[in-house]
Amino acid sequence: MISVILPNYNHAPYLKQRIDSILNQTYQDFELIILDDCSPDNSRDVIEEYRDNPHISHIIYNETNSGSTFRQWKKGIELAKGDYIWIAESDDYADLTLLQKAMDSIAKYNSVLCFSQTKVVDKENNVVVEQPPILPHYSMNINQFTKEYLLYSNPICNASMVVFKKQAIAGNLWDEIINYRYCGDWLLWGSFCENENTTVSEIKEYLNHFRTHSVNVSNKSEDKGLGILEGYKVSRIIAKWLHLKLDNTYSRNWFYKWQSYKLKFSYPQSVNKEILLMFIQRQPMVAYYELKRLISRLVKR
Repeated sequence: MISVILPNYNHAPYLKQRIDSILNQTYQDFELIILDDCSPDNSRDVIEEYRDNPHISHIIYNETNSGSTFRQWKKGIELAKGDYIWIAESDDYADLTLLQKAMDSIAKYNSVLCFSQTKVVDKENNVVVEQPPILPHYSMNINQFTKEYLLYSNPICNASMVVFKKQAIAGNLWDEIINYRYCGDWLLWGSFCENENTTVSEIKEYLNHFRTHSVNVSNKSEDKGLGILEGYKVSRIIAKWLHLKLDNTYSRNWFYKWQSYKLKFSYPQSVNKEILLMFIQRQPMVAYYELKRLISRLVKR
């Protein structure tokens, strides 16, 4: 059975489409756990329309906002009875064959983690962009995937595209994940790397629709530098799991990532200073490369 976790906050306009896209899946062996994080809109009214559906095992309304989507994920997974988890974000929606094709892929490739391709859509369901496939083939060894794709970034742009094995999650991992504001999902995907004989697999079809808004949470987090500040911490944990050395190559890669994000998101001076201080303390070679770059610019002037 699959446990579908639907964490909602203030997404009433999209809830009916989201819930319908779950309940009408062609694969029907699932429970649905709905968690509302004290939404100020009319989300409760929409949710209550579905209370008597036999697939729904829990509807929980927080009395105060938790302030963390990852706390909601943790709560849902603790309630889950299924062997597999699908975190279906409340403003996204899915093709009705997503679960069936995910379970077929998991069985075929012995996967602990399976994802589909994703279309990014706007508020009116218009396609903004079709995300390219992540894997070159249909599956990859999980440790190889973690090393080649998750060490420096998180190519899995949206949790709604993923079905994963509940048992693969380390028991104490959530104590770490809930400390993150932005990169907790990255840490979760990276934690599966110890399952050496298993794979990650990709459905080469656009079965997930990831909604973007005018005020995008991801961009707001990136503007604050969390892709570097939190991402670097995740990377170090993954490197430890993979028994990798944090050598000069590792430092250079993080320096180049910082330079790229600095330009892409126009970090203010305060954010760059915070990042520099972090690297001085944790990875001094990255700070050295940055100071060397700054000195070189001053000399050229």
